[in-house]
Amino acid sequence: MTASPERRRNWTIAAALSGVLVVVAAPLLAYLGWNVLQDSKAGTQVDVLDEIAFPSTPTAMMAIVDQDNLVIALAVMVLAPRPDDQTPARGGTLVIVPTNATTAQTAADTPLPISDSLINGGEEGLRADVESLMRVTLNHDVVLDQTAAAALLQPLGDIPVSLPDNVVNVSPDGSTTTLFVAGDTELTPTDAAAVLTARVPTETVAKRLPTVRAVWNGVAQAVGAGFQPQTATSTTPADFNDFMAHLLAGPVQIFSDLSAAPLTGTNNPNGLDLGRLDVASVVLLMSGLAPSAMIAPNATVSFRIENGVTQADIDAAGLVGVTPVDVTKNLVQRILFLQGNVISVSPQIFTPADKVLPDTTTLYTTGNYEATQLETFTNALGEVSFVEPTFQFPLVDVVIVVGKSYLADMAEKAATTPDTADTGDSTTDPTVGSSEATIETAATVTS
Repeated sequence: MTASPERRRNWTIAAALSGVLVVVAAPLLAYLGWNVLQDSKAGTQVDVLDEIAFPSTPTAMMAIVDQDNLVIALAVMVLAPRPDDQTPARGGTLVIVPTNATTAQTAADTPLPISDSLINGGEEGLRADVESLMRVTLNHDVVLDQTAAAALLQPLGDIPVSLPDNVVNVSPDGSTTTLFVAGDTELTPTDAAAVLTARVPTETVAKRLPTVRAVWNGVAQAVGAGFQPQTATSTTPADFNDFMAHLLAGPVQIFSDLSAAPLTGTNNPNGLDLGRLDVASVVLLMSGLAPSAMIAPNATVSFRIENGVTQADIDAAGLVGVTPVDVTKNLVQRILFLQGNVISVSPQIFTPADKVLPDTTTLYTTGNYEATQLETFTNALGEVSFVEPTFQFPLVDVVIVVGKSYLADMAEKAATTPDTADTGDSTTDPTVGSSEATIETAATVTS
């Protein structure tokens, strides 16, 4: 299998995910289980298993708007898991969301960028759209104008920023002004907010994102190991301001590799600056960061994936240019294509008692269900075996522990399928095609 330049970029992005996913190797409180299955066997007696909770990882959305209420910078944030019951959560991850990402979830929906969500639906509509787009429930949210954004950053003082381009802003009369020139500089909080809200109407979101990324990277650098950690004392953040106190009290990881593939033709009849996020990348990222907040949009089976394969295992299977995270993403794609849900992913093997990579991909699920509800999925996973679980995770129906047989299945399909570019075609089936196929589900997420 030969990796195209586009695939190589995707694999590089996927590799960056591995550091993010490690924070949630161990798994919330109530298991909702089999009542989500469309074909559940009513009246069947099932043993009640012990539950292992996912770590508490509160979430929040921060939208920064310009003078026209257009969302100009958007981020979803997740607190790091608490190290123990006595220590508050400090630090976490800030995920930059491209504001030209379409909010359309089905072919019947009007394709509009999420930058318009506040104008079209108010704060409630924006929150709902972000939850739908990112597949997570948000605990807190805020909309900030330039002044409010500056106030939020004010305690950090000067922020070191490496601007990739000149920062240009348009005035109400239509004239443009260069606010800052490209290069290394230190921005005051007021200056940083001005950069985040600067915009020229003819400039695409893809062109602006590197500058937005530079500001958030500078914020993370200013925070360092933690800014005023003594201010983060509550067990659970009470509001958005308290959430930010916890986030900034520890190291902040900036994830900026989500991108929106441009929509053209009939998918974008008005020729807007509009793109579609790769759903598999979003689910892979968020199910690693915040499994307790994940939304399951499909009324079918919900999965947890544990993938402990090493690079040596992948190389031995004959897969070229593939990383362990690529393997997890490929499995996520297959599940989403078949209308399943992914609640949690882990780069460590947790469920098997011996914690050892199995030769055969193993599904931990109650035996009453494996022959019916799971048949559609197991037919797409290569060789599998079933094991009765001894415990369960909340919202998870089946735990898949990736085995070497899955690598063999990937290698077989790679050898028999021509290498094609990622077109973003929602009809592409990754079980018979490229491991980097983009999968879109047709379900509308309800929050």
